Amino acid sequence: MKIYKNRQKTTEICTVDEWFKNCPPANQKKQWVDKRSALEMAKFWTNSQKQSDFQSFLQKVKKDMTFDYALPEIATKFDNYRNPRKNDLCLYASDNKEKIFVSIEGKADEPFGNNYVYTEWIESLLEKRVKSESKKMDRIIELYNRFDNKAEFLELRYQLTYWLAGAIEEAIRNKIKTVFLIVQEFHSNKTINQKITLNESDFDFFVRFISNGRYEKVSKNEILEPIKNQYTKGIDLYVGKYTIDLL
Repeated sequence: MKIYKNRQKTTEICTVDEWFKNCPPANQKKQWVDKRSALEMAKFWTNSQKQSDFQSFLQKVKKDMTFDYALPEIATKFDNYRNPRKNDLCLYASDNKEKIFVSIEGKADEPFGNNYVYTEWIESLLEKRVKSESKKMDRIIELYNRFDNKAEFLELRYQLTYWLAGAIEEAIRNKIKTVFLIVQEFHSNKTINQKITLNESDFDFFVRFISNGRYEKVSKNEILEPIKNQYTKGIDLYVGKYTIDLL
């Protein structure tokens, strides 16, 4: 599978160095180090054997799936405001003639963003007071409406809400009917178990919410059967976790 810098596919990425040159993380000093997700994602996805291993993982539920191409650090727009959702890696795949979109979020023990929705909402109100043109509050309100105005929405990690929204809208724009959201975890002697446990709790709460209670959790190296409801806008959504234990 080929990896490209952008949607125009003008620059191919074949090595870790090329990944860093073309798609560097926001905080290079902190994130581009061994056993942190940014660098480990680059190492993993520029390795053809590991690509094949991941493809086999997805073939548990889509046995004829093949990867077409991938885009690191690509944005998926989900509303009309600035700063769309940025994905660690997007895969464009197919299963026979069916197109498939796979959005991958890399994690060592980093949280799903700094805040829960309720905290972001409070901060957006304060920001609006000093910067009237700020649209952050508008974005959160639109997401709140998108998720049926449920009180539980406020308890979700903010990053997870727009990860789902961005993936669904990307699929709709490209007339794709199947989406995967996969957390790719890298565990090592540099990860902290308490942080990993908190991530599990946050992600499981997200899974319960978006599945309307159908699923309680997603385990390591598991892909749930498809979720198809008001939150997915009728798209088949597979949610999974792919865990790697680094030496």
